Amino acid sequence: MKTFNAILKQEYLINKRSVSNLIMGIGMPICFFLLFTSIWASDETMSQEVIALWVRQYMVQMTAFASLSFAFFSLPYAFQEDRNGNRLRIIRHSPIPLWQYYASKIIGISVHFALAILAVFTVGHFAKGVNMSLNDWLISAGILFAGAICFMPFGALFAHIKSSQTLSVVANIFYMGLAVLGGLWIPVQTFPDFMQQLAKFTPTYHLNNLLISYFNKDFSVQSLLILLGYAIIVLVIALAVGKKLEVK
Repeated sequence: MKTFNAILKQEYLINKRSVSNLIMGIGMPICFFLLFTSIWASDETMSQEVIALWVRQYMVQMTAFASLSFAFFSLPYAFQEDRNGNRLRIIRHSPIPLWQYYASKIIGISVHFALAILAVFTVGHFAKGVNMSLNDWLISAGILFAGAICFMPFGALFAHIKSSQTLSVVANIFYMGLAVLGGLWIPVQTFPDFMQQLAKFTPTYHLNNLLISYFNKDFSVQSLLILLGYAIIVLVIALAVGKKLEVK
């Protein structure tokens, strides 16, 4: 246990050095949230009730968007940095169980997820007047946290990319592409028909649908299973790629 605590402390110190990335990952979605909700609030054709629903929905969508940045960027870059700096090799050749290293990474990114949820929800409540019952706050936060965990296998897969430039390109394509196509920025209903059908194949669509269906009192078990399926499939691919690279 002392060893694990030492690894966690080391992970904390590493993350502390990259606090600017944490601020950027949370700050950009908050700025988009404040900007777009301010534009909607000035639309006189929409009732205040409809605007309130849109603001609430966009708040949780931007929270999901913030969490994705840590799964697609922070996690793979952390693995890449450890690999290039020989930290991972040192741990592999030490008595430290490898699971403790990976557990520390998961805990570190999970803290980022929690901070993103807390920050965006705080801004939504105090700056935009989003009001929900304590139960709704907690359950929507739980859905967002669990959903963000399901995207961590993508980061584990991207971590196998050796070039930092290539990793940046791939991560940005998935980050922005899945966010837009999955409906985190623009409602899927506004897309052309073929894009609406395409959106339903993205994991971000199903994360968004989990939140929408919860607030509509009709929780989508199908979207939950599909999201879990994506996580398992991508994790298996990431492990297979990692094993193949180790053999080489």
